Amino acid sequence: MSELGFVDRLIGLQREEVSDVLVGRVPIDDHTRSPVGGLRTGVLLAAVDAVGGMRCGLASLPRWIVSTNLMVTVGRTDHSGPLRFEGRLLRVGKAAGVASVDVLDEGAGDRHVAHGLLTTAVLDPEQGPPPLARPVALTPRPLERRPSDLASAFAIAEGTGPVTTLTMRDDLRNRWGILHGGVVAVLADVAAERAIGAGVATDTVLHYLRPTRVGPLEARAAVTGHRADGAVVAVSMHDVGSDDRQVALASVRVAL
Repeated sequence: MSELGFVDRLIGLQREEVSDVLVGRVPIDDHTRSPVGGLRTGVLLAAVDAVGGMRCGLASLPRWIVSTNLMVTVGRTDHSGPLRFEGRLLRVGKAAGVASVDVLDEGAGDRHVAHGLLTTAVLDPEQGPPPLARPVALTPRPLERRPSDLASAFAIAEGTGPVTTLTMRDDLRNRWGILHGGVVAVLADVAAERAIGAGVATDTVLHYLRPTRVGPLEARAAVTGHRADGAVVAVSMHDVGSDDRQVALASVRVAL
């Protein structure tokens, strides 16, 4: 399971180190396109997590990081693409690192479309940090066959209503054998939209509480409020095969 694994290939994420900024780029493909034409918010979250996480990780070497909290505010969902993600380090210490990520639409004159903040925990992974040459320049191999839709590509079962299930697959795990944080973000997006039955996921706060190791992963959604511009959905995610323990919690605004 390499740092440039299947999840990077699914969303087309490129990353490069430009001075003190970690720059990512993601195209908009048919399987990552939202109902309103831009990049799906779950994919945007996954890229913010990956870019901000690598920026914190590079600052933590020879140690590395795991994501703990992700907050993304989405200003626009009508993207032209590709989107550029600029990750900057806010702070790093012995126990934690924080990065900000600006998201710009290169196809619309570098218009700002979202902003994210990622908090990470610094640790000493058993396998060590990812083997990265500096400056970082990572481009995933193209997919042999493009998936028909994002949910099936991420092993998320079809369905509607308050419970959405993801089946664990080896290619959805990171190099440490746990479920990729970007996959958790995509599941939160899909589950929130299914709970409402319409609309587009936007602003999201996602707490990574524990690693998902066994699966299946159930996302249990509940509508917690309504606003003039949509609804707020809480999504609690549980590793069913690991005593049903809660592994993540998200609050997602669904624009209607």
